[in-house]
Amino acid sequence: MNLQPFRHITRSKLLALLGLVLAPGLFFWPSTPLRSDNFVFYLPGSRHVLPMETIENAKYVPLLQVLNLLGTVRGLQEKRKSVKVWFGTTELEFHSNDAKIRLDKNRLSLKDPVRVQEGQWLVPVDFLTRVVPQLTHQQVAYKMGSDRIFIGDLRPSTFTVRLDKVPNGVRLALQFTDKVSIRTASRNGKWIVFLGDHPVQPLEPVYRFQNPYVSDLRFDDQDGVPKLILTPGTPGLNFYPEVAEGGKTFLAEVLKPPPVMAQSSEQQKTEPTTKAGSAAPSPKQPPQPAVAAEAPPGPPLPVVVLDAGHGGTDAGSRSRDGILEKDLVAQYAARVRLALLATGNYRVVLTRTGDVDVSLPDRTTVANLAQPLCFLTIHAGDLGPASPSVAVFTYEFPSPPPMPAPGTSQSLFVPWDQVQATRLNPSRQFAADLQHQFATVPNLTADPPAAAPVRILRSINAPAVAIEIGRLSPEADAKPLTNSSLQQQIANAIVSALAALQKGGV
Repeated sequence: MNLQPFRHITRSKLLALLGLVLAPGLFFWPSTPLRSDNFVFYLPGSRHVLPMETIENAKYVPLLQVLNLLGTVRGLQEKRKSVKVWFGTTELEFHSNDAKIRLDKNRLSLKDPVRVQEGQWLVPVDFLTRVVPQLTHQQVAYKMGSDRIFIGDLRPSTFTVRLDKVPNGVRLALQFTDKVSIRTASRNGKWIVFLGDHPVQPLEPVYRFQNPYVSDLRFDDQDGVPKLILTPGTPGLNFYPEVAEGGKTFLAEVLKPPPVMAQSSEQQKTEPTTKAGSAAPSPKQPPQPAVAAEAPPGPPLPVVVLDAGHGGTDAGSRSRDGILEKDLVAQYAARVRLALLATGNYRVVLTRTGDVDVSLPDRTTVANLAQPLCFLTIHAGDLGPASPSVAVFTYEFPSPPPMPAPGTSQSLFVPWDQVQATRLNPSRQFAADLQHQFATVPNLTADPPAAAPVRILRSINAPAVAIEIGRLSPEADAKPLTNSSLQQQIANAIVSALAALQKGGV
C-alpha cells in the first residue's frame, strides 16, 4: 500500500479514518454470542454493530462511527484536547474529559465526560438520546442500561414468557407483539431461537427459572442478530419447537427422553453361562454393574391429526380488523395440540406447521399414514351474526358412493375418494359429542352438527370432522375470537369429546 497521500495526517486522524473504513465491516464480523462489548444501532432498513467501551462504569461509543451511521461528516478539525466536527449543516465541538459540548451556538451537558482513548474520540451513551434527535430530527428509543438503540420510525417487537408443566417436562410459550421470522438451532448444549430481521426489545435481558428442565432464557443481539438462548436445566433433554399464529407465538416443549429399555431376553440367551446356569462375565470385559430393568412399554398412544386450514399464499377469510383465517386457525390448532399433549394420552400430528400452503393430497397423506384415532380440520368463517360461535361438520357426499353391480362380489378395495363413507357413523357421533361439549362453553354459540361436502374429509380413513369458528367476516371485527380464555375453553371441549370417542372404541 502506498502511504504517501497520508504523510500529513496525524496518528489520531489516521485512527479515526480507519474507524470510518472498518465500521461497515463490523456488521459482518463473525457472531460471538453473549458478548457485552458491542452496541447495536437499529435504523429503518438496517442495523449496525459498533464497539463499546466501559470507562468508570459509563458506556461509551466511538463518535465518528456513530455520526457516519446517521449521516455525512463534512469536515473534521482536531487539536490536542478538542475536536470540531461538521455534520451536515451542524457544527459540533468536543473537549477531552469535559461533559459540556457545543452544538452550533448551543451548549449541552452530558451525564459523563467525552473521552479520548488511543486517539479515538468517545462519547457517552446519553449523547445518543440528547444530541442525536437534534442532529437527525428523528425519534430515538433507548432503554436505560441496554446495549441497543432504535433510531427513526421503528417499533421494536417485545414478548412475554410463560413456562408451564407438562408430563415429563415443561412447555415454554413466547408471545410476541409482532410477527417474527423464527428458526432454531442447537449449539454447545443450548438451544438458540433466531428472531429474524424485525427489531426486538426484550422486557428483561435474562429470564431465570427455578426448574429442573429450563435454567434460563437470555436475549442476545450483540452480533447484530436478535436471538434467544435457552439453557436446559440438565443435559440430555429433548427440544420440540413450534411456531403458531404466523410467527407471533413460539412454543417449545423441553422433555425428558424416554427411558432406555433393559437388555432383551434374546440377548441374555446368547451370553455364556456357568455350570450353575448363571451368566458369566466376558473374559475380555470386566463385569458390569447390575442395572434395574425398566417396565415394558405400554401400547402406543393413539394419534390425533390436527389440520389448520389454509396457509402461505392461501390466507382464507379476513375480518374487518385484519385478522386472517390462516393465522387464527393455526392459533387454535396450537391450543388444541398443547391441551391434548398435556393429558399424556395422545400423540399429535400436524398437517401444517408454520405459514405454508400445504396441498389437500399432502394433508390427506399425512393423516392416513398416521392411522389416527380421529382427524380434525379447523377453519373460520361467517356463521351468522353471533360471535363467537362454532359449528361442526361431517362429510356429505354430493351423490351416494357407487355400489357394486348386482351379482358381483364386494371389493375389499375402497377408493380413497370414497373412504370416509366407511367412517361416517363414528364421524357423526364424534361431531355430536363435540357439539355437546361446545355448548357448555359460556357465551359460545354452538350450532347443531351438519353435513357438508368438505373436500378434505372425503379421503380420511378415520372419524373426521371440520370445526368452523365464527364470526370471521369482512363486515365484523374478529377480536373476540383471539381471546386466549375462549381458545383454551374450546381446546378443553375438544379434549373432552376425544375422551368420549376413545372410550367408545371407534
